[in-house]
Amino acid sequence: MKRTEMVCGKCIKFEENCCRLGPELVRIDDPETHWCAQGIWHQWSDRFQEMEPYYWGEWEGDIC
Repeated sequence: MKRTEMVCGKCIKFEENCCRLGPELVRIDDPETHWCAQGIWHQWSDRFQEMEPYYWGEWEGDIC
């Protein structure tokens, strides 16, 4: 996953306009552009041939 794709709108922990990563809900006004370094996203795994969780810090070398 590229770093630019790590936005709230694609995060597993984002629902009903709120971030659910912490104990308190945080409203995100623009989830499609709000970048996060702590979220959890789904990404296709060629190794397992299924979608798997993708955690922050695992992005590919291309961070542009």
